[in-house]
Amino acid sequence: MGIMARKISSCVAAYLTASTLMVGSVRGAECGMPQRASQVNLNVRAGTTPVWSDSESRFVFFQTGLHTNTDGTSRSYSVDDFWGERTALNNLCNAMSDECAGLDADGLKARRLETQRQQAAHWPNVAETRISPQIIAFDNDRKPCAPVDGYLISATALHKVKHDACSQEAYVDALKVPALVLPGRLKAAKPTTFQDKGVEVGDLVVAIGPSKQIVYGVVGDTGPATKLGEASIAMNGLLLGKVSPPVNYQEIRGRGRFQGKGWDVPKARILIFPRSRDKDQPFLTAAEIKAAAEVRFEQFGGQERLEACSRLYEGDTDQIGQRPR
Repeated sequence: MGIMARKISSCVAAYLTASTLMVGSVRGAECGMPQRASQVNLNVRAGTTPVWSDSESRFVFFQTGLHTNTDGTSRSYSVDDFWGERTALNNLCNAMSDECAGLDADGLKARRLETQRQQAAHWPNVAETRISPQIIAFDNDRKPCAPVDGYLISATALHKVKHDACSQEAYVDALKVPALVLPGRLKAAKPTTFQDKGVEVGDLVVAIGPSKQIVYGVVGDTGPATKLGEASIAMNGLLLGKVSPPVNYQEIRGRGRFQGKGWDVPKARILIFPRSRDKDQPFLTAAEIKAAAEVRFEQFGGQERLEACSRLYEGDTDQIGQRPR
């Protein structure tokens, strides 16, 4: 190889090396959101989920699997269809403060019979059932609201302003609205990682899952302070590419004849826009949520930037565990 050829070759090699370094740095800059915190998450083996954000907390990003949340829909919980084997979309134990944890078969049967007895007698001692007023709406007498078409009124943290607590229409319908559930705050406890970043119920969300479809949603509810990874039926359905609503809780869990057809999402990329809640009217329709979130997502940098963050994210191997019931 001549001197001129060697010089050209050296220049090309130097250019390619510089280009490679530049591409790497550009890819890193495309996301612009390093890990700034971790959220306690007992749904995953590691026990925490990394949370990324920009320096001003305008955007918050994480990856997680998503269990299916049914709260807010008109056929979520039924005392008669306690286990969700016919048309109820949830197991009533999931609406109880202890989730029936530790009960054997006889204990579960006793809990079901006691709940049915309490409802038939108009709830003389509702505390015996452990039904949670954070999940099932209670009336002014501190008893579960009267059922509608055989279903208890299922509440969500996001609701209409000046709402009737016993109206199912006052809450975010899990069948219609793509909604994310975030950890709630324990009494007298420190704020959650998301609260530290300014995230609140009603904030806008973008999610991408196995179907690759961009799903626009809202933070619609809160759950246990130590668990992350739950979204509404509507959000999970879109993330999975489902076209029909679930028949019952057995389908949601993928049991029996629905084996392999469950609604839990193995992994999703979630982007939240803190402080994007509409202060005057936080309760929005799915169409209104989509329109507002699209604008925010475009300002963020769209799918290209979200994909860049996903490539760099290091917490993408830990999937959520199975629910006990």
